[in-house]
Amino acid sequence: MKLRRTFALFLVVLTVVFVVSGQSLNTSPLPEPTGMVNDYAEIIDDTVQTQIEQKLRDFKARTNPQVEIAVVTVRTTGDRPIQEYSLAVARGWKIGTKDDDNPSALLFIAVDDKKYFTQVSKDLEDELTDGIVGSLQRQYLVPAFRQGNYTKGISETTDAFIRTIEERKSDPNATPTPRGSVRTGIGNNRNLICCCIALAIIAFIIISNIGKRGGGGRGGSSRRDRDRWGGGSFIPIIIPWGGGSSSGSDWGSSSSGGDSWGGFGGGGDFGGGGAGGDW
Repeated sequence: MKLRRTFALFLVVLTVVFVVSGQSLNTSPLPEPTGMVNDYAEIIDDTVQTQIEQKLRDFKARTNPQVEIAVVTVRTTGDRPIQEYSLAVARGWKIGTKDDDNPSALLFIAVDDKKYFTQVSKDLEDELTDGIVGSLQRQYLVPAFRQGNYTKGISETTDAFIRTIEERKSDPNATPTPRGSVRTGIGNNRNLICCCIALAIIAFIIISNIGKRGGGGRGGSSRRDRDRWGGGSFIPIIIPWGGGSSSGSDWGSSSSGGDSWGGFGGGGDFGGGGAGGDW
């Protein structure tokens, strides 16, 4: 019975950890956005920020399916890794449209940490592979950032993203760069956790059945144990599968960021693909 209790406690703790992890990756740690560019670190020149904002909106308007690219700067992500933090923002803000094909990306910069990461949605990974994203950032973002010119780095990097997406969409026969070279592994880790939970459940069921067969000679004590643990049956635990966003109700009608800003499209279909680094 002690072993069964240990397994049951293990399953409960593992499930709680998994639920908390899933919620944290689907809920943005930042307030609702006010536009395509959200400069919380205040490092982008105001005039250029307006230009980048308009450029990203125009790019979205002329693409089909529409491509949403967002830019976020913060001072620090604290103790949280930038890959995880930026993924939570991309999912929580639901960047991308609600359509089945909803390409989108998030360029995320933590200034005091000297780190950057671009999250790429599943439907944009053919155009912006991990290798391409990493290369573009090293070419345009890192040199400018090392000089302290954040405005230039962000502007030229977003230009490069737009140019690359347009070029690769116009040439569908282009050989895509191999994926996975700089992938965060967050999506894969979630699948691994699911597998571990499934294996733990199977082990618990086996232990429970062994306990039932081996406890027949103890009469009342065995009966009381079965009553306490539900007769040796499996304790139902709800496990959240998948990576859908759970940041709350859709806020597409928000207009706090100025004229015609109605929020992102309600997508958030990010699996952890992208690339980043430091400077």
